[in-house]
Order: sequence, then C-alpha cells, then structure tokens
Amino acid sequence: MINALTKEQNLLLNLIAKGVSSKSVDIDLEMLGVVDWKVLVRESRVQSVMYLAFESAKPFKKHIPVDVYPVWENASMLVLSSNLSVFNDQVELIRLLDGKYPYIILKGQSAGHYYPNPEHRAYGDVDFLVDKNSVTAIESILLENGYEKVGLEHDNHVVFKKGTANLEMHFRVAGIPFGELGKKVVTFLNPALETAEINSTEFGNFNAPSPLYHGLILLLHMQHHMLGEGLGLRHLCDYAVYFDKTKNEPFWKETLIPFLKEIGLYTYASIMAKTCSLAFNLDYPNFFEEVSEELCIEILQDVFKGGTFGTKDEDRKKSGMLISEHGNSGTRHGSIYNLADGLHGAVLTQYKIVKKVWILYPFIYSYRAFRFLFLTMIGKKPKLSKMNAQAKERKSVYEKLKVFQP
Repeated sequence: MINALTKEQNLLLNLIAKGVSSKSVDIDLEMLGVVDWKVLVRESRVQSVMYLAFESAKPFKKHIPVDVYPVWENASMLVLSSNLSVFNDQVELIRLLDGKYPYIILKGQSAGHYYPNPEHRAYGDVDFLVDKNSVTAIESILLENGYEKVGLEHDNHVVFKKGTANLEMHFRVAGIPFGELGKKVVTFLNPALETAEINSTEFGNFNAPSPLYHGLILLLHMQHHMLGEGLGLRHLCDYAVYFDKTKNEPFWKETLIPFLKEIGLYTYASIMAKTCSLAFNLDYPNFFEEVSEELCIEILQDVFKGGTFGTKDEDRKKSGMLISEHGNSGTRHGSIYNLADGLHGAVLTQYKIVKKVWILYPFIYSYRAFRFLFLTMIGKKPKLSKMNAQAKERKSVYEKLKVFQP
C-alpha cells in the first residue's frame, strides 16, 4: 500500500502485479469493497492496461458492482479484438518482408514476449525497424500491396495505413539523443538487426531484438515519451517484465550497465526499475544503484496524473513542448527556448521545402509562431501559463532522473 496514492490506484497496481510479477501477489479483500470501481476501470483505460487488469480481477467478480463488471468485460474484449487485428497486420507485414529485408519488431509483440500472458498486453500500431538503406525498397513493396503513406514524415519513421492496419516503419530508434551521445547510441545499436532473435507465437514467428538491444530500446522509448507527452503504466509494465525475466543474464553487468553509465541512462534505468519493483512487487536487481523510495513514488504520481501519452490531461501533455528537447539532450534550457526549438523542429518536419530553399524558413517559422499564439489566445491551444506551470512541476521530478548526464 503506497500512502501517497489513492485506494483505486493502489488496487490497480496490485491487479497489474498479478499479471506481470513472477512472485505471488495477494489482493487485500477489504480494499475490494471500498474502492470506486468505475474510477479504477477508467484509470485502467487511460493507462492502457484495461485487459491486463481485468484478467487479474476476474476471480473477484463478486466484489465488483453488477453495473461495472459487464462494461469492463466488454471493453476488455474490444482490446482483445484489437490485439488480434494487430497480430494479423504483423503477420502480413512479415510475409512481405521475410527473406527479403532484415527487420525487427519494436515494442509490441517484442515487449509482449516477456509477459507471462502476452495476449493480455494492449497492442497498438505495428512498429518495426529496418536498415535505412532498405527504406525505399520496402516503401515500394508496401505501396504495391495497397498501403498508403499517411501523415507527416518524421526524422525516425514513416507511417503506412491500409484499412485499420497502421504500420510504423522506423529507420532510427526513437529517443536517441543529439550530438556525441547520439552517435554512441547509434553505433551500439548497429548490430540489432543482424543479431535479431526469432520469437514464436500462435500467429507465427517474428524477428525481435535480442534482450541486450531490447533493453536499451525500451529505455530510450520510455524517456522519450516521459519527457514529452507522458508515460503510462503500460510502459512501466513492459520494462518490469523485461528486467524481471532477464535479471540473471550476464549481458546486464558485462555490456548494458557499462554502456548505460557511459551515455547517462544508468540512473534513469535504476530509478524506473525501482519504481516498477515498488509498484508491481518485483525483486530489485542488485546491478542497479540505490534509489530513494520517495522519488519512485513521485514517478508513480506523475504517471497517474498524465496517463499513456498524456491522454488524461491535455495541458500536461502539451507541456512537453516546454521540457528540454523532449529528453533528446543532456543540455537544459528554459521554457521559451524549448518552445522555440519545438517550433523549429515542426517547421523542418512539416515543410520539407525549407531544407532546399532556406530563404523560406523565416517566413514559415514566423507564420507558425503567430498561428500558435493566436490559437492560444482564442482557446484552441492550451494557455502558455498552464503549460508552463505543468512543465515546471514535471521538470522538478525529471531533473532528478539525470537523463543523458553521464
């Protein structure tokens, strides 16, 4: 029981722990009768752990109000149905790529592989990493097979859609920092494709990153979203089951920990592991550093305030624009700098022509800046004052993580 959290939040963590922990987890039966189950179910939805929590709650059906249980059950079945659809989308992708181009599935089923019951994890898009030299050829294959390139091109990935299928083709892992640290990370991850491991499921086999590279990819992904839109319980679950299942593997002490220290992610990895251990009743591996429990509770409070990708609070989600480079750099700047830098990135991403015709840049940048301010004034964007207040609150916690500070 974590006193700083509500009884609904505590019970949700206990239910999740039953679904992810390798240890036995007891549920406080007295708590089952005093929680607001509607609040708990709502929280499980915004944290993307609805089906996982429901499966753990099923044995306690008699304690759940009759007007809540069927609604929760139906919503969980929709998650299962969506999962099955994503699995089928992945099968088709692998059919198109297997034997032609190297790839690995990022997150998704690669993360699910570490769960006691992989089908209980909620799945979204099919994210996959390919060699940047294969991008054009793979894009042609997808287009020839009915996929359409949608949205804006990002520095890390391209999105393809066909029907309900959403594929994110990555040619660079998200969350890699700028500068020399980024070069070190890219070099470290270079063998990830050629050392891919084959994971088996009832839907067929797929290429996954080896545990060594999966760990770094998870941490990069987590800090990227945590210092941006926001981190949810599903992200914590992915990391929890991963280190719980691999904690006795020699690669941690021999390779991964030394590299995390070199790039400044060791403290972050330790804090997040201790947070997961506290939340989900897991053993804390001895290769991590000592971490205060108070900081871990602050992390959990932050997760509960925002939800997965900030779905719980739009102001809080947008405040990521004011946090130092969304976690991509060890450099710390003020809110105004970060907002200006975010607009700069948006111009480069959304208006590719400026990279060829630089004289257009100041005009487009000015247009975007005035447009942002106007939308803020008329209430179409969160007020800067609210965003700044949220950003300051979040940064007071995040600065203790020492992300990318070797």
